[in-house]
Parts: sequence; C-alpha cells; structure tokens
Amino acid sequence: MQVFESLDLPVKFPNPVLTIGNYDGVHVGHRTIIEITKGKAREMGGTSMLMTFHPHPLHVLRPDKELPSITPLEEKKRLIEEAGVEVLLIVPFTEEFSHFTPEDYVKDILVRRLDIKGLVVGYDFRFGRGGRGDIEGMKKYAEAYGFFVEVVSAVTIGGEKVGSNKIRRLLQSGDIDRANLLLGRPYMVSGKVIRGEGRGRAFGFPTINLKTDFDLVPPNGVYISQVVIGNQTLQSATNIGCNPTFGGQERTIETFIFDYGGELYGKDVRLFFHVKLREEVRFESVSELRQQIERDVIAAREYFARRTA
Repeated sequence: MQVFESLDLPVKFPNPVLTIGNYDGVHVGHRTIIEITKGKAREMGGTSMLMTFHPHPLHVLRPDKELPSITPLEEKKRLIEEAGVEVLLIVPFTEEFSHFTPEDYVKDILVRRLDIKGLVVGYDFRFGRGGRGDIEGMKKYAEAYGFFVEVVSAVTIGGEKVGSNKIRRLLQSGDIDRANLLLGRPYMVSGKVIRGEGRGRAFGFPTINLKTDFDLVPPNGVYISQVVIGNQTLQSATNIGCNPTFGGQERTIETFIFDYGGELYGKDVRLFFHVKLREEVRFESVSELRQQIERDVIAAREYFARRTA
C-alpha cells in the first residue's frame, strides 16, 4: 500500500476509485465499503484509493467534544493495508480545509488533484463546508464531471447498525462482546511493557504492565485476552484498574500470560480483548484474590478451549 500525507500526489494513478471517510475502527461496515471499492477498481483496471483525515475533523471543529479514537493513526493504517487498499491518502484536517465548499471539494480535490473515475461512500456521507454536501448533490457533480457514485447501505448485524460511534460507546461501557462483533475482530490496544510492583509474581501470577498511548482503554475489570509479541500469540487474562486490594491509586493494565516465562520489559506488545469476565473488586485478603485469579484463569482457558474445539 502506498501512503501519502498530502493531496498533491507525485504520480498519476490509473482510473482511481475512491472512498472517503474517517474510518475510525475500520469495522465491518468500513470493510464492506472497502471491498466494494476494490471490486469497482478491478472492474475498471483501476486503483483502489481511500481518503481519510488526521486529526479527526471533530477535534478541529469541536475541540470541546471528547472523542477518543478507536484506532489511532498507525493502527488505522495497518488495518487499511490489511484490507487490501492500494493507495491511502491521509489528509491533514485544518480549519482551512474545512472551508471547502461542496463544489470546490469536488472540483479541486476529487477531479483536479485525484482525477477519480468512481466514488464509493456510505449512506450517510456528507462533504464540504459544514457538511452541506450530500449524496444527491454528489451524484449531480458526478454526472457533470464524469465519474460514478456508488452508495453503500447501512451494514447491520443482528438488526443493529454498525458504526464507529456505537462501537466507541460499547467499548467505553465494557461491552466487549458486542463491540468485537461490530468490529469484526477483538478490540486491541498496543504499548510497551514497563515495570510494575511485582506483586503478582509473589503469589504465582506474574503479570506484565502495559503502558499505552491509545485513547480508548476499556473500563476497569477483568478480561479474557491475548497478547501478541512479534509473531507469537499467547492466551492471557488482563486486569484493568487500581488494585483496590492493595490500596492502589494509579490505574494500570496488568496481564497474566499463560504458560510463558520470557522477559518482556521494554518490549512492544499488542493486547486483544475478548470477553469481560467481571468487575474489579477489593478482596479482604491476598489469599481471596489469589483464589479468584485462579478461577479467572480457568474461565479464560475454557473460553479458548471452546473456540478451538
């Protein structure tokens, strides 16, 4: 995949078929649009292109509105490349960019700079200053400038629309199962392994502590998880919280990796969340905590055994 962080491309691509969106999460709905974009490009002997924005437009237009990213930029790039897009355009979203009128957006960006032959967008696509441009307007521009528009209907799973805002709310509430269903994969955060208090090792459950820059970390609780270290995928259980049994104050991400004894301090790892097992609670003794961790690990092992059965 070729990546450009500007709309001034150094080369001209044959018959570009473009899709535009924030693509936060690169979820099931997004991948449906990507597959249609790729298919249309193949039919024309053309190039599949995806245009996204950084930072998210709302961070510029509504800086007061909290909007944690599901997929930070590097993770978004990785997922889009995995989806098979040929050209990724990451447009710096600025106040100036937000002032493009719908007509200038089409004439200057889509036609003059990119010379698109097709556009594939979701049913709720808006463009131009203040989101004034809509699907019907884009179809009129397409007819005038000689490119086609393909509109993709809402993707639903179990009668539920798949969307970034929905997934974000599910992750924030700890409903990992439903969030993963709409994402089409387990939710992941990545980061570096740092030194912790070392308490887990003392009672038989040594953990790694993860420091992450991801905006969206699931709420406090215990989760069935997997850790990916390089090409190795390992089963695990993760506690997010403040260790109330020990009177902790700082929120941490601690993961016990099953059947692993390697040294990981300073390593970059990816942590995938599968299921929330329970809330984080304060135990009256370390012995009670240890017994609960044993039950958590058994539940996690059974979960993975069922998946591979």
